[in-house]
Amino acid sequence: MAEDQPDKDRRSSALAYSDLIGDLSAESLGHLGSVAERVRLGRNSVLFFQDDPGDAIYVVEKGSVEISITSPSGKKLSLNVMRPPDVFGEIAALDGGPRTATAICMEDTTLLRFGGKKLRVAMLNRPEVGVNLIAILCARLRWVSQQVEDLAIRNLEGRLARRLLILHHKFSDETGSLRFSQSELADFLGATRESTNKTLQGWRSRGLITLSRGSIRIRNLDGLADLATLE
Repeated sequence: MAEDQPDKDRRSSALAYSDLIGDLSAESLGHLGSVAERVRLGRNSVLFFQDDPGDAIYVVEKGSVEISITSPSGKKLSLNVMRPPDVFGEIAALDGGPRTATAICMEDTTLLRFGGKKLRVAMLNRPEVGVNLIAILCARLRWVSQQVEDLAIRNLEGRLARRLLILHHKFSDETGSLRFSQSELADFLGATRESTNKTLQGWRSRGLITLSRGSIRIRNLDGLADLATLE
């Protein structure tokens, strides 16, 4: 059955603010939207596991997706959280290798999926799409380099402060609160919940943050920014 034009238009609209688009022309945007497939998943649904075959990239239209890796011993490290209009999954989709991480929906989520074959055809027909993907890959490499630097150089307090500032920028609500548990924060740092809790409790006593069940509110952004430089 042919797809309704309004649905194609909505997909193009969802793409318009994505890094995949950049400064594409309206014609190129419409072409890219025409090869996208909408995927809807519920909270805690696994989109793909680390080492799965990679056959598509995704743009987050609604919701959020946690990207993480797991060691052979089962230790988890959360790498990032993708929100609209973030792009992810491009590495395996482009080189045909296995997935480098696991992607799990943190809430009910809607994604735009681009199959690897269709994406490569789009890149051949619209070279500017390939240019934008190169920019995305470069940004991803810079992000990974920053994570490696944090793990190698910064102490727990510095890493936690940096992570909270990043999460605050992307996810804080109108009150400045973040809906992340201490266990989830520990997963971002490769640390234990106990050590993370000890650091947060110290910050609370100094008036830097407020803690409540399942959420954190930053009260002193400048103070936290100073801590983020600690090594």
